[in-house]
Amino acid sequence: MSIFQSSNPVLADGRLDSALREAQATRTSASVGGVVNKTCLCLAVAVVFGAIGNSVVRTNPGLLLPVNLVSAVVSLIVAFSMYGRPAWAAVLTPIYAATQGFFLGAVALVLDGILARNGIRMAGGVALQAFLVTAGISTACLMLYRSGAVRISERGAFLLWCAVLGIGITYLLSFVLGLFGVAVPFLSLPTQAGASGAAYIGLAINGVILVVAALTLVADIQQVDMAVRSGAPASSEWYLAYSLLVSLIWIYLESLKIVFRIALIFGGGKRD
Repeated sequence: MSIFQSSNPVLADGRLDSALREAQATRTSASVGGVVNKTCLCLAVAVVFGAIGNSVVRTNPGLLLPVNLVSAVVSLIVAFSMYGRPAWAAVLTPIYAATQGFFLGAVALVLDGILARNGIRMAGGVALQAFLVTAGISTACLMLYRSGAVRISERGAFLLWCAVLGIGITYLLSFVLGLFGVAVPFLSLPTQAGASGAAYIGLAINGVILVVAALTLVADIQQVDMAVRSGAPASSEWYLAYSLLVSLIWIYLESLKIVFRIALIFGGGKRD
């Protein structure tokens, strides 16, 4: 896979090519450590704002929809604003992390509330369980890449990008229909506990989407590695960190859904 091709829409269609060419020349080159540090910093910001979002929506449940809308709008604004402008990433990436963290914290609270109404309790709530799943998947992706077991070819990157685009459009349509009270079968999260054919299909769909998200993270790790090896300027580290952050947040969101679905189907451990 070329350094200028990626399955991540953030870096697709020559965006990374343009970003690296327009990046301010520096005396130092980008490093894996630099990208990782910036990514970890943004993840810490997301965690802090996730706790804030959880607390705010707990006090004001009616804010969930506005938070959802603001999160979607900010995500789009950040993505379009950083199109080929890596210098903006240093400011916009933490903003993206804070917004998504706030949103995910609110979502976790709502999912915990649905489980509680069904008499289901989970140690640490869905947020902690999803974090553990995300950490496990991310570690596995890194190990698979470092071992050479998984590499994304140019054709694979194209197919993966198509899958990501298709999933994105499907989710967008589901979100818009949800605003009008129309639930999309198997995508909309259930509110009642119990095993059923529809529940298992929804779980399987979330599982497939999680696999796509994980492969996207592998592609992004490969992209960062290739960018560093090619001598990309240090000023591009925030841009590369943003691409990793997008995939990690996606994995976490899908992990939240899967943990929630499993809890509803199998009881999630303890019942009141």
